[in-house]
Amino acid sequence: MSASELDRVRPSDQPTFRLKPLAIAIMAVHSPLVVLAQEESEEDETDGRAIEEIIVTATKRAENLQDVAQSITAFSTDDLERMGARDMKEYTDALPSVALVNSVPGRNSVVFRGVSTGSSEYRTDSMTAVYLDEQPLTTNSQQVDPWLVDIQRVEALPGPQGTLFGSSSQSGTLRVITNKPDPSGFGAQIDGSIYSTRGGEPSYDVSGHLNVPLADRLAVRIAAFSSHEGGYVDNVLGSDLAGTRNNADVVEDDFNEYEVSGGRVAASWELSDRWSVLAGVIVQNSTATGSWESDPALGDFKIVKFFDEFRDDDWQQTAMTLTGDLDFAEFSATTAFFDRDIAYEWDNHVYEQYKDAYWGVYSGYNLYNSEYTFGTIFNDQQQERFSQEVRLTSTGASRFQWMVGGFYEDVDDEWFYGAQNPSYTDTIAWEAANYYAYNYYANYDFLDYPLAPTDIGFSNHFVRAVEQRAVFGEMSYDLSDRLTATMGVRSFEYDRNEFDQYQFPLGLPPLSGLDSDGAYGSSGVERDTALKLSAQYVVDDDRMVYFLFSQGFRLGGSNSQRAAATGLVPLNYGSDKLNNFEGGLKSEWFDNRLQLNISAFYMVWEDIQINNDGGVEDKWWLRGMINGDTARTLGLEVNWDASLTDGLRFEGSLFFADPEFNSEFALLSGETISDGTTMPISPEFKYYFAVEYTFWNWRDLGDLWVRYDTSHQSEVYNGLSSAIAEDPEGLQPSWTMSNLQLGLELPNGAQVTFVVNNLWDERTINYLDNGSNSAAAQFNDPRYHNVRSYVAPRSVGISGTIRF
Repeated sequence: MSASELDRVRPSDQPTFRLKPLAIAIMAVHSPLVVLAQEESEEDETDGRAIEEIIVTATKRAENLQDVAQSITAFSTDDLERMGARDMKEYTDALPSVALVNSVPGRNSVVFRGVSTGSSEYRTDSMTAVYLDEQPLTTNSQQVDPWLVDIQRVEALPGPQGTLFGSSSQSGTLRVITNKPDPSGFGAQIDGSIYSTRGGEPSYDVSGHLNVPLADRLAVRIAAFSSHEGGYVDNVLGSDLAGTRNNADVVEDDFNEYEVSGGRVAASWELSDRWSVLAGVIVQNSTATGSWESDPALGDFKIVKFFDEFRDDDWQQTAMTLTGDLDFAEFSATTAFFDRDIAYEWDNHVYEQYKDAYWGVYSGYNLYNSEYTFGTIFNDQQQERFSQEVRLTSTGASRFQWMVGGFYEDVDDEWFYGAQNPSYTDTIAWEAANYYAYNYYANYDFLDYPLAPTDIGFSNHFVRAVEQRAVFGEMSYDLSDRLTATMGVRSFEYDRNEFDQYQFPLGLPPLSGLDSDGAYGSSGVERDTALKLSAQYVVDDDRMVYFLFSQGFRLGGSNSQRAAATGLVPLNYGSDKLNNFEGGLKSEWFDNRLQLNISAFYMVWEDIQINNDGGVEDKWWLRGMINGDTARTLGLEVNWDASLTDGLRFEGSLFFADPEFNSEFALLSGETISDGTTMPISPEFKYYFAVEYTFWNWRDLGDLWVRYDTSHQSEVYNGLSSAIAEDPEGLQPSWTMSNLQLGLELPNGAQVTFVVNNLWDERTINYLDNGSNSAAAQFNDPRYHNVRSYVAPRSVGISGTIRF
């Protein structure tokens, strides 16, 4: 059965469900749905209101979501189109266990179940894996955000997924699965929308996809998109902190704009009745200009910037999958290559002038004295990722089912990051740099005197190569007609090599007295194993309960030899591991007009990788990764989908958690993580509700529907330092967001939809930065204090769809 056929399977093909008295009691506690559903007549069991199945591949097998013994939330093509979801922010609001930090469009940190040490730790590996089809594209703090055009489904798998999805699938995995070519028939769709944002510029979006059978066994699928999001933040007139200049040359209204475009081409060829091959290329290019920040001292959506900021993010994925039927098993081999280039440059005048006032006034710190001039932060970053997975999956109706596989991945990351000041060579800092170059490094071959002119006052060149090999397997056995036991294991080995070079300014190594040009290398090898155990009990055709133990891990790594020589950080740090104990209920009621899933979990995080920054005495440069102690989180997830009447649907989710560190650990910065410290970016409560009503064949024009959804997340600390200090200025407030849609679907499949996003015009904070508070306070300036990025204000738009 093809993927497209799997998505069309309906619950009418499955056994019907019978209501139990205990179930009524349970449901009455959780939702008024039961009261409404009980009013339905017993004779009305076949009115066509059963909820459609969603087939998922979270276990690397095609299964009904309701049959999988773990917590899963999945959105089908129809779900995503109804939500109007185009990017990660728009669908993660509806995921109960996910918190998202989104400082700039396309720059995302994803947190599952509140397990986090922060959102800006670019040197650590991510705890959440992001997959596009069969390839991991994981990047910490800058997760890839595929534009949602012609998407089959999105799957969110909370909790460790280490045995099947490998490293960084530690706290959860987010999967985006594209629609595949279908040789059974021609199909096409064109979508377009235009929006007006309150106080901002208009936005538009155009996309389409085309499926063309070229022969009985050969098909091609093409998708393309282009989107422009108009700005709504004003860069207003203001002076710098020192009062030496203003920003009149870059003042602009609605200066934050985001453009994304790309496409996908895929071909599917059924080589025979048993073998097929799928190959495809996906390209996405995005540009964000301006800033999404707002300064509370100036008012909502206003900021003072001295530079036209930008961020470019271009990536391409090429992949091929070969599948075959071996009678006893299905063979699958996927090869994928991913290439990504990121470049950005942001205003840095706040820190540039702060260091002048705080350090530059002392003669021993002349390297910091750039005389209150202006600067930017820049980064040029590349990633290349090659992955190969081969697996065999048993088929047939045996009580014993199994899967074995091998995985190989080679990831190369490189960046050149720094601080740039166009006036640098005219400052005291440049004179001091040449003084040090002559007096400290005159006899070293790696440095020229005088220094070559540069405007880069600080630079970091970083290169990391990680090669990973793993074997994995899973087996399950039906102990009875109702009870199934499953065991999974993944054994992995990795080699990590790093090159790390600091210069201050470019061309001058740190003044450490070491015989080095500021470059240090490190390498390490580690082996470990992750386990999974589960038991699944089918109570009856209505209900299934399960218990799951699973483990997830992040790869370890190495610190610089220079840092390790201090004895304050280790040369090598190990992988950390998350142990998940989970029990749950998957259930369907009233002839599958209601689905209710509940999962309770307890997770223990061991050997936590912590980014340990903060100078010790004269070692101001010291930083490194260390393995800390433990943390834990206890929580509950509830998901439901109900067809209350012939036209009324009510879906939603609830999430409760208590994520905290449960041991004491001292950091180089002088801060101490205490027992009971809350994890950052870790909401204790989140909910999502959506109500939709359809007027079938309204006035003989078509199906008219209206949908209202709302989501809420409790307050979170924006970083580890804020959480340790319980700093109210680092507490990101709770938020509630609502959207409204009114659509008309015509008999020919065309659709027109009226949309209101952020219906109540809330000031929801996506990202809170209190890192500049002390810098602005140095000048007694009320600006640049708790700068934040808001969700866009209310936008009203209309979209249209034409299907062929």
